This record gives sequence, structure tokens and C-alpha cells, in this order.
Amino acid sequence: MSAPVPVIVVTGFLGAGKTTFINRLLDSGQRRIAAIVNDFGAINVDVELIEGQVDAVIGLDNGCICCSLQGDLLRALKQVLAHDPEAIVIEASGVSDPRGIVQTLADPVLWADLRLDCTLCLIDAEDIAETPERMDDPVWRAQVQGSDFAFLSKAGDGDASALRVRIGAGFRVRVFDTRDALPMDVLFTGAGGAAALDPAGIVQDASRFASLNWESAAPLPFNGFQRLMEDLAPALYRAKGFVSLIERPGAPLLFQMVGRRATFEPAAKPVDGCRLVLIGARETFDLEMARGRLTALAEGDAP
Repeated sequence: MSAPVPVIVVTGFLGAGKTTFINRLLDSGQRRIAAIVNDFGAINVDVELIEGQVDAVIGLDNGCICCSLQGDLLRALKQVLAHDPEAIVIEASGVSDPRGIVQTLADPVLWADLRLDCTLCLIDAEDIAETPERMDDPVWRAQVQGSDFAFLSKAGDGDASALRVRIGAGFRVRVFDTRDALPMDVLFTGAGGAAALDPAGIVQDASRFASLNWESAAPLPFNGFQRLMEDLAPALYRAKGFVSLIERPGAPLLFQMVGRRATFEPAAKPVDGCRLVLIGARETFDLEMARGRLTALAEGDAP
């Protein structure tokens, strides 16, 4: 059985830059992406890139496809899944709460084929500066509160830092700036290496991120592992991998943590021991401390 396709939901108020962000992903060349968007016209689809059109789906020469979201999301998802994408990006309406899409993705009919990887919100820094009462709008707040990450768009040098701190503290969400490199590892489970995109979509090093790969043949105690992840969470953007637990011999789990959301589910295939990848902010994520505490858990030496 193939692994479920990772899905990103892109939300944000009208004019926040959702389609610009999706265009960057489509142009990245990192993987074969299916984008379900509200308007074909706003996507960078040059005539020479169009490979073919089937119903509401446009295929591109770079392997990506676009699907117009007109009505039923379940139907659109089935259409794009037929093209075997490596990832799916869904653009939410600028005046909607993204929880409706998240609930659709939890439909048992889709569970074997795709998984929500993260929800991110584009925030227009110029709009907030000119209309500060926007942050009191119930739809705006629902979009930010329902997201794992926030990305500031149209941010000037003077206001970006303060706004990032304000939103991060007020909504308990990780905040990025769209002018910075965009790490694929943070967005997609299974994205290779520490590759990142700059605003032009060029792959480059993500030197502001630190990544720890850790393996152990020994199982871990559930309570100890949960406590460790809670301790590390403030410095982490994402954690993913397979965990074998002392309490569940022979039943490994797939563990994923993105932002403040963590999940366990049965592994789709047998896995021996534990294999984890932790990705955090270089200035705050202490790799050696994390490695030491994980090793102590595996050796039964943790408090």
C-alpha cells in the first residue's frame, strides 16, 4: 500500500497572497504538486507549459497539475488523486474558516489516500498596518487560530519583526516571513534534506534551521517520549518518524508533530526500533541535548 499523499491547506484573508505562495510551490520543482485553487487565472500557467486539460484539471509540463475548486471538494480531491501527485495544496476561500476543509480531509473515504500535513495562513502585513482592527475580525482570527504556521506577506523592514512577535505570542503559532527562504521540510512530511526556496523559488541552504536524525533499535516509554516532545516543542517546527513503544510491542507508530499539533497512528508497515527527524530553529533548538535525552530514554536512564 502506498503512503498517503500529504496535503497543505493555504488560508488567509482576501488579498493576503495565497495564490502567490502557491505559485512558488508549483514553480519549485521540489515535487509533483496538485494545486486545488479557486481561480485558474491567478496561477502562473504559461501557454507553453500546458500539457493538457481534462475536465477541470490542467496538467503542466513540470509534472504539476491545477484543479479549479468549484463546489465539491471531495470531487476535486478524487480528480487530482487520479493523477498520482506527490503532494496536494488546497487554497481556501479568503472569507472562510479553514476548519471546513480540515473536516473534509478527515473523511474516512479519503483516509487511505491522503493526510493533512499542515494548515498555513498568509497574513498581509500592509493590511494589518493600515487596518489594525482586522485582527479583531472573527474570520481573520479563525484563519490564524486554525493554522499550524503563519506567513507574513508584504512586510516592510520596520514592521515585520514586531508583527511576527505579536502574532506568534497572541495566537501560539509559528510565524515566517515570505521574503525569507521557505523550507520544504517544514511544510511537507518526507520532503528531502534541508532544501528551501527563496522568494524566487530557487533552492538554497536553510542555515537558520537545525535538523536532528536519530535512530535506536530499542523501544521508548510512551510517557517519557511524550514529556520530551512537550519540552522540545517550543524550539521545534516539525518532528516526524516511527516510534516503537515499550507499552505496544510489535505495533510501531507513525509520529508527526507540526506546529502545536501532534498525532500518532499505526505504521503502515513493520518497523524495527525508532527513527525520528526533528527540525527546529537553529538559535533555540539544542540538538545535542535532544539527542542525549532520546538516547537516555532508549537506554532506560531517563528520569
